[in-house]
Amino acid sequence: MIDKSDISVSDVIALLSNYKIAPAFLVPTITGMEKSIMDATSPIRNFLEENKIHSYASQGKGTENKRTIEAFFIRKNEISGVKVSLYRPETKSGDPRIWIYGLSNLAVAYNLLVLFAAEGGLYIFNASDKGVLTSITNKTSPLGKLASQISCEISNTANELLYMLRDRAGSEFIPSVRYGDTGIGATLEDLLGIKSNSRKTPDYKGIEIKASRQDSKKIGSSNRVNLFSQVPDWKNSPLDKAINVLKKYGYVKDSRLQLYCTLDGIKTNSQNLMLKVDESAQLLKTIEKNSLGETPVMFWALQKLKERLAEKHPESFWVKAETKIISGKEHFRYYKVVHTTKPILSNLDYLLGDGTVTLDLTISQKTDNSVRDHGYLFKIWPEDFNSLFPTPLVHEISSDNFHN
Repeated sequence: MIDKSDISVSDVIALLSNYKIAPAFLVPTITGMEKSIMDATSPIRNFLEENKIHSYASQGKGTENKRTIEAFFIRKNEISGVKVSLYRPETKSGDPRIWIYGLSNLAVAYNLLVLFAAEGGLYIFNASDKGVLTSITNKTSPLGKLASQISCEISNTANELLYMLRDRAGSEFIPSVRYGDTGIGATLEDLLGIKSNSRKTPDYKGIEIKASRQDSKKIGSSNRVNLFSQVPDWKNSPLDKAINVLKKYGYVKDSRLQLYCTLDGIKTNSQNLMLKVDESAQLLKTIEKNSLGETPVMFWALQKLKERLAEKHPESFWVKAETKIISGKEHFRYYKVVHTTKPILSNLDYLLGDGTVTLDLTISQKTDNSVRDHGYLFKIWPEDFNSLFPTPLVHEISSDNFHN
C-alpha cells in the first residue's frame, strides 16, 4: 500500500537518508482506519526484527499472543508515548498485523507514517504533516534532535584515504594503465598501490573505491555507477540459465547473439522487460510485460541483494575524473569524491520499485556457443545517492580545487 501514499515516498527517503535514518513505512487505508487494522508488510516485519523490537516469526496466533509495546509519536513540538499492538490473527494463516493506538487522532487515510529506531526505542511520525517533516532541519525540534544524534562524522580511515588521493591523484592528468572502460579504475588503483582483483569485499581497509568519468551529456552528473553485481537465483527462476534468457530475449549484433540492456521498475525496455518488486514473496523479479500480461523471467531474493549491498559498501569513495586524450592515449585527472557510509538497506525495496536503482544485463554468446556474462549490474545515478546512503559528503581532491 506504500504506492497509495498521499506524498512522495522517494522524497521522504531522500530527506531521511541525509540523517542516517533507516525507516519503515505504513500507509493506512480507509478500511484499515475503520477496522483499526494494518498489515505488517515484509519491510515492516524485517525492520522490527532487525532492530530487535519484535519478531512475528516467533509469535503465536490469536489474541492471547498479542503483544503491546510502548513507542513514541513525534509531533512538530513534542514527543508523546503511544501504544502499538503487534499480533497474528487466527484467520488468514496468521498474517501479521500492526496497529497504533489512537491513530485516528494522529493521521488520516493514506498519510505516510514513518517508523524508525533510535535510543533503543521505536519512534513514529506522520510525514504527511509538513510541519513535522520539515522540522527535521531544526536541531532544537524533537525530530531534529533525534536526527542530529543519529548522524555520524567522517572516519579516520576515510581521512587517511582522502589524504592519499590528494597526494597522489589530484595534481595532474595521469596516463591510463590500460585501454578501455576499466582503465579509469585500474589507473586509480595503481596510484594508490591497490592490487586489482575480483573480490566482493571493499578495496581499502573497509572502504570501497569506485571511479567514473565525467559525463558531458548530463550536466551536473556523472554516469550511472555500479553498486554491486549479483547473479539471479537460477534454481528458483522460471528461466534457469543465462543461455535461456539470451536465446529468448537476445538480439544479433556484430554477428553474435547478445543482450545488453537496462531494466527498471517503472517501464518496459525494448525487450519488454522490467523489474517488479514482490513484497509478499520478498523477491525482485525480472518480468516480460506486454498486452497479453506478465511473464516472469528471473528472480533474486531481496534479502540477498541487501546483503550484497551491505557487504560491498559499508563505506565508499565514488571518485570522479576528467578525461583527456594526450598523444592518442586517455589520461585522467581525479578531482572529486562523493563519500558515502553504511547504506540504508530498508530503502532498497522502494528504490528498485521506483526506478532509482536499475539493473543492467550484459550477456552474449561466444564463438563456441557458450555464454559470456559480464555480470548482473545493479546501478544508480550519483545524484540519487542520498536516497540510499546517509549524508553523502563531497570532498575536493584536485589541487586546483583543494587548498591546505
